[in-house]
Amino acid sequence: MGWAVTGTMMSGMAVWGGVGWLLDRWLETIFFLPVGVVLGVSVAIYVVVKKYGALDPVPGQHTGTTPGGRRSQPRTQKGRR
Repeated sequence: MGWAVTGTMMSGMAVWGGVGWLLDRWLETIFFLPVGVVLGVSVAIYVVVKKYGALDPVPGQHTGTTPGGRRSQPRTQKGRR
C-alpha cells in the first residue's frame, strides 16, 4: 500500500502542478502552479482515503458510543435536567 499512496500523491502533484504550470505560461501569471500542486495533493488524499478507507480505531480505545450507536447515559447528575 505504501508505494500506491506515494505514487498517487506524486502523480497528483505532477498532473495538477503541470496543468498549473501550463496555465501560468499561457496566461503569464505565477500563481497557478502552487494552486495546482495543492489541488493535486488534496485530490490525491481524497482518492487514497476513498480507496483504502479511513484508519481503523485503536483496539481497546473507547469510542464514546454503545454498540447500538446511541450515546450512553451520563453517569453523573451534571448535565441532566
